[in-house]
Amino acid sequence: MRSIGLDFDNTLVDYTNVFRAEAAAYGLETSDLDKTQIRDRLRARGPSGEIEWQKVQARVYGPGLANAPMMEGSAEFLRRCAEDRVLLSVVSHKGRFAAQDPGGTDLREAARAWLRRRCPEIPPERVFFEDERAAKLRRIGALGLTHFIDDLPEVLGDPDFPQEVARLWLMTESGQTRPAGLLAAGPWPVLARSLFGG
Repeated sequence: MRSIGLDFDNTLVDYTNVFRAEAAAYGLETSDLDKTQIRDRLRARGPSGEIEWQKVQARVYGPGLANAPMMEGSAEFLRRCAEDRVLLSVVSHKGRFAAQDPGGTDLREAARAWLRRRCPEIPPERVFFEDERAAKLRRIGALGLTHFIDDLPEVLGDPDFPQEVARLWLMTESGQTRPAGLLAAGPWPVLARSLFGG
């Protein structure tokens, strides 16, 4: 039986509009900006801009997460997994608290609440958040997964990534460097076809 692991941030969750909404509070015109552009424009303001960027992130990954939709195509992928009785897990490198969040939002609990609401196909007991990438890679290996999907090529290309797990790269931008050894790379529909055909 296939057992597929999924990253969380920017793999299942689309933060684009949440970042834009939160950054607008700091005087940016954000209608056509992506996360990296927002970060760079805030940081260009100097030390205060770096703090503003950290505050934006704290809001996005905490209270703002409730307003974030699923990545396009991911809901259909999860439904197909459920139809084929694929065991799903989430394994994410995510800290528990953000330094610039005065409310002290538990980012992991916010993510779990989002998953319960949006992704009923993923069993709550199969959701794992790790403090660092090395722990994430160890967890991927320990779960006995057959496949893992991530938006970060540096994770999939890490020398310590478990070699027995097939790697699929969710590509969210064109022109990215593709690591060697991938089973597939592309948006969610491409990954679905590589696993299920059709």
